[in-house]
Amino acid sequence: MSMDELRCLKTFLEVARRNSFAGAAGHFGVSRASVTKQIAWLEKSFNTKLINRTTKQMGLTRAGEKVLENAAALLEQYEGLRESVTNLSGEVSGEIRIGVPPSFGTRRMLPVVSEFLQKYPEVSVSLTLLTVRKEETFVEQGLDVGIIIVPVLRDSSHVAIPLAQAPQALVASPGYLARHGPIQHPQDLSECNCLINLNKSPTGIWTLNGSQGAVSVRVMGNLKSDFGDSLKDAAIAGLGVSMHPYYMVAEELEKGLLKVVLPDYLPTSLDIYAIYSSRKNIQLRLRLFLDFLRDWAAHPKAWEQPFAGSR
Repeated sequence: MSMDELRCLKTFLEVARRNSFAGAAGHFGVSRASVTKQIAWLEKSFNTKLINRTTKQMGLTRAGEKVLENAAALLEQYEGLRESVTNLSGEVSGEIRIGVPPSFGTRRMLPVVSEFLQKYPEVSVSLTLLTVRKEETFVEQGLDVGIIIVPVLRDSSHVAIPLAQAPQALVASPGYLARHGPIQHPQDLSECNCLINLNKSPTGIWTLNGSQGAVSVRVMGNLKSDFGDSLKDAAIAGLGVSMHPYYMVAEELEKGLLKVVLPDYLPTSLDIYAIYSSRKNIQLRLRLFLDFLRDWAAHPKAWEQPFAGSR
């Protein structure tokens, strides 16, 4: 197999995973025309059409599905061979693709990745969005590691590394609390403007755990979103009460931009895991990164505990 075929196979896999020529071009840092040319070259090499595409949509042909089914394993074997030879020189190189939730990825995982890259400068990392809904398909997305934040880890064929706990809290700005008045019991939330995360609470029911057990309350508000940072910003702006893990709001609580609402009633805590495929032959760069994550996970984080000044 020639180098051109390997390069074009990588491009084809990226197009198929993203269902987008433009998305693949962005990933590789090349033009869309370059991606189109590589796919055309691969189709000529196989003497068959691999992708049906129109101006509005694209889909794999049966031949394309066959190539997709086998190309990933083929490229992985080549990467493994390349890595084993490269490692003879003592250098670690190649790309690690990591799926992360947006806020945790930016606030907490990016510093870890930066430290890892300082230690292994020949390695590159690609961070991409991974939502809870896609956690079971992260391998099919071409990712090596998925960072997930869940109340309960589902059984799966993946290996999971516990990274940290993520306790949550209800928060609001001092201005909103001054205008609204005291919030002393979960039922008082029914009179508040609550900012609802559609991923966590699609039905608008918040369950809080107090000394007398769990209390559920249906909340309502004029802003809903599946993006936690937008709800946090709205809470800082004084729009209402929102629910967030401490890793999202620790600094805002410390600065006094937000205050904890109902500190004696806690939302369900979350757990943070790194998940990866259980395949036997893990590339050295990935194994080193997983070991780096384990070491990071062994050290307590300030945002794993409720903010000391929240009461």
